[in-house]
Amino acid sequence: MRVSSGHTSIDVERAGTGPAILLVHGTGDDKTCWRSVVPPLSVRHSVHTMDRRGRGGSGDAAGHSIRAEADDIVAVLDHIGPATLVGHSFGAICALEAASRAPSSVEGLVLYEPPVPVPGTPDFSGVAARVADLCAQDRREEALCLFLVEVTGLEPGLAKLLRRVPGFAERAAVADTIAREIDATHHYVLDRERLATLTVPTLLLKGDRSAPGLHEAVAMIAGLMPRAVTEVLPGQAHRAMEGAPAMLADAVDTFAGRYSHEAHIR
Repeated sequence: MRVSSGHTSIDVERAGTGPAILLVHGTGDDKTCWRSVVPPLSVRHSVHTMDRRGRGGSGDAAGHSIRAEADDIVAVLDHIGPATLVGHSFGAICALEAASRAPSSVEGLVLYEPPVPVPGTPDFSGVAARVADLCAQDRREEALCLFLVEVTGLEPGLAKLLRRVPGFAERAAVADTIAREIDATHHYVLDRERLATLTVPTLLLKGDRSAPGLHEAVAMIAGLMPRAVTEVLPGQAHRAMEGAPAMLADAVDTFAGRYSHEAHIR
């Protein structure tokens, strides 16, 4: 289905029946990154996956911003009804902003390693410029590899191997969106006062092998939100949806089951 959001439209797919879950992907991805997480979740839930603006089946518009991304999520929530909102990486920042704008539409919030800048976070604006230049030359696979190595910390050898994996070309096709999301992340500032009043039940997920800066960001958010708890995914780094989809699905399923019930009896 397609959901109208301002001057663009957002493509959403649904699987299963039951209390709603909305999955929001991160930078350099589209909704297919959840392909291994959806089946176990859809046993007991109505699972919705959306292509964020600028990729997949969704449209795009000038003037990209995190606010616009959050508005897209709110538009989807308005369409599907109250849901457990799950965001990964940059998608987690967008989900956090959406929950802040429309808390009554969010029964529970799951944030998997939002890359909120913390003291010592590198300035990746130079990387963003190089990514944009590669995309302008139609060298999108190189652009995606550059992002994965320089920003997410993937080993260069693994990035080369990824280029042989089915689906990599599809991920590279959305590389045009990477530079703007790097810049948006760099300029993002948490509204501490607003988060302190956000009472949506929140689960913060982190992999025990993820970068220290991501752990610091999770800890900072956990310290601000009154109903936030943190869970560690053992043996995982930043992409448990691929490394351990069953583990990730179980964490989301358990949390969603607890708080969707709470929301319906309020």
